[in-house]
Parts: sequence; C-alpha cells; structure tokens
Amino acid sequence: MIDFNDKKQVAKAIQYTNVNPNLTREGLLIHLETCVKYGFQAAMIPPCFISLAKDVLKGSGIEVASTLNFPMANDTLGMKLVALKEMIREGVDQFDFPPNPGLLLGGDEKAYFEEMKQISELAHASGVVVKAMLEFGFITEASMKARAARLACEAGIDWVKQSSGWGIGGCAATVEDVLVLKENIKAPCRVKVSGKVNSPEIMRAMFEAGAELVGTSSGPAIVDGLVGDPNAY
Repeated sequence: MIDFNDKKQVAKAIQYTNVNPNLTREGLLIHLETCVKYGFQAAMIPPCFISLAKDVLKGSGIEVASTLNFPMANDTLGMKLVALKEMIREGVDQFDFPPNPGLLLGGDEKAYFEEMKQISELAHASGVVVKAMLEFGFITEASMKARAARLACEAGIDWVKQSSGWGIGGCAATVEDVLVLKENIKAPCRVKVSGKVNSPEIMRAMFEAGAELVGTSSGPAIVDGLVGDPNAY
C-alpha cells in the first residue's frame, strides 16, 4: 500500500493515459511532458507513437505502455501476435490487451486461455510486461469474473484489470471487482484498475481493496489532490 500523502508515491502508481484516436503528435508530446513533470510510472499511449515516446522519454525512468487489439478484442490470435511483434520491435515496455470476452462467454475456455498464454509467452521472451483487461462490462457474472481472473493468472499474465474503462465493454472500477480479482490470483500476478478512477479518494479505495496500479487520464488531478473530468476514463 502506498502512502497517499506522498505525491511521488502516488504518481509512481499511475499510468497516465491517452489512447484516444484523435491524439495528435503535438498532443502526444504534451502528454509526455506531463508524464515527466509528475513522474508517472508510465505513459499509456497508442501503438503508433511507441517509437516516438521511447525517444522522448529516454533516460526519464518513465516506461512506455500501449494497447494491443484495443478496444474490439476479437482479432485472430495470429493477428494479435503479429501486432505484438511489431510493438516489441518499436520498443514497448508493457501493454494492456483485452482477451476476447466472446470466447469465454461462448464456453470456449480453452481458446480464451490459449490466447492469453501465447501472448504472455511472446511478450515475456522480450521482457515486456503484459496486462489483461478482462472487460467486466461484458463478463458480468461473478463466477465468470473469477474464472477469467484465474485463467489469466494461470496463463502468465502479469497484471489483471477489471476493465479498460473505455468503450462499450468498459466499466468503472469498483471495490467489489478489485476484490474479485485479488481473491482469484496469486503472486506474481497483480491488480491494476481503470475506469473513472479520477480522484485520490477513489484511487485510495481501489488500493485498499488490493489494486497496486491505476490507468487514468486524470493522473495530474489525482496527484494534485483534485477531481478529474467525470466524463473521461
């Protein structure tokens, strides 16, 4: 548990996020400047800007995080692996991806697990950290949420997340969902949250429930003790 009175500790538990399709090069540079100013753990940015972000953040200690097959989740496994190889070539340090919820919902648990396993193995071979966005906006039954978390952990996922907090399947982070994740994984798998975590109070509640990392577009506001945009992710 971090000390929420220590702004540096709070910032190091935040991945400052802007993965909007309309993000421009100028907007990205502003985003990265903010990451450096606050000392966030990572800049979560679109795949097209990985290489540029690596150059800009070199020597800062801030990692470059990105997304794979986001937000749709339903590319083929082969397509995802090819895209991941390109992200690795570009220099990504870590990435979040949504395992295909339709596989689990449709009863094809083996394919759901295999997708996560192969993606984890490819990433880990290059030292890249993997985070699975389980999209509880689609997977709504408690027993299935628990199963998704267990399968992700068994597949070698480094971090499980209740949602991307973005798009149709996105949902706001809740203490209840964090507890489900925490209770169904074991070390070294850990819990990240995203979705309307836009204030120090909400972030603290998530961390008290077991989360250790947050992805949010309200990073600066949280560190400054303020409330971010309620309409943002």
